[in-house]
Amino acid sequence: ATAAEMLRELRGWPLLDGARGAAKADADAAARAISALSVFAASQGAAMESVEINPLRVLANGDGALGLDALIVRAD
Repeated sequence: ATAAEMLRELRGWPLLDGARGAAKADADAAARAISALSVFAASQGAAMESVEINPLRVLANGDGALGLDALIVRAD
């Protein structure tokens, strides 16, 4: 729920929500991906310095989201 709320606060939210007659994106899948990444990062504790997925491609509503690239930096 928090990830979904954060998405709705983005300046680009209208693009995900079907601006200008475009199809809505799968914002629920994007929120689940953000939440799962957060859970993963928290589970690593001090062993991980940072983690990112960039870009996260959000497909049409019902089709999911896809991380196209990711970076995990271990703390050493």
